[in-house]
Amino acid sequence: MGDFKEHCLRLYLDKTLYKAFVRLQADKGLGRSYAGLLSLVEGLFHLGYLKKEDYEKHFERYSEELAEEPKPATRKESEDGQELEKMRETFESVLDQWDLHPSIEWRQKWIRQAAKWKHKLTIAKQVSEKLQEEAPEHV
Repeated sequence: MGDFKEHCLRLYLDKTLYKAFVRLQADKGLGRSYAGLLSLVEGLFHLGYLKKEDYEKHFERYSEELAEEPKPATRKESEDGQELEKMRETFESVLDQWDLHPSIEWRQKWIRQAAKWKHKLTIAKQVSEKLQEEAPEHV
């Protein structure tokens, strides 16, 4: 059997359920899919078919309100975004190559570089903390 693929579930609601669904959608500021998924998650949990940790994860995800239309990025924001993406790719490469470079100097160079970016990129924080995990006396 291949990889699991998400499946579509079409539901036909009577007027009472549909009105309740629309109220849920409006009250929570959700799109149709999230309102439907939130309803399903709630029901499955309360019927005992979802574990609490799965329920909490899905509840948080499907309670997220619709986002406003993003404003077009300014030239500076666009350039900053490109730089962030480039650095994210760089730090991914560093992590991929970490075990190939046992040199403390090479690793410290990337730790220092990552420290500059760790507040903007999660992966930079991972690189920054990598040496501490392996050899805290070298930091």
